[in-house]
Amino acid sequence: MLKSVLVVGVAFLLFESSAVAQGAARACIADIKTHCAGVEPGEGRIASCVKEHFKDLSTPCQNLLAATATAAKACTADVKQRCADARRRAAKVACMTSALTDLSDDCKSAISQVAAGRR
Repeated sequence: MLKSVLVVGVAFLLFESSAVAQGAARACIADIKTHCAGVEPGEGRIASCVKEHFKDLSTPCQNLLAATATAAKACTADVKQRCADARRRAAKVACMTSALTDLSDDCKSAISQVAAGRR
C-alpha cells in the first residue's frame, strides 16, 4: 500500500491539473469515507477496509486503485533503488519526484497512466 501511495503522490505532484485524475481521487476519498468511516487509520486497517469494500467503490475509484496497483508494481525496484534511505512517506514521495528523470521507463509510463486517469 505504501508504494501505491507513493505512486499516487508522485503522479498528482506531476499532473495536478489532470481533471480526470483529480476526479478519481475525489471519488476515492468520498468512497473510503463512506465505507471505512469507523476504521482507525494505521497498521494497514484502511487498506484492508478498501480491499474488503473494493466492489462497493465507484468505478472511477476502482480504476484509480487498479492503475495505482499496477504502477506500484512497476515502480517497486525504482523505490528500493533510489529511495531506500527515505524513511517517511513524504520523504519517499519527494525522493521519487526528484528522481523522475532517472526512473525506469516502465515506472514513468505507469505513473503517467495514473496521472492521466487511465488504466
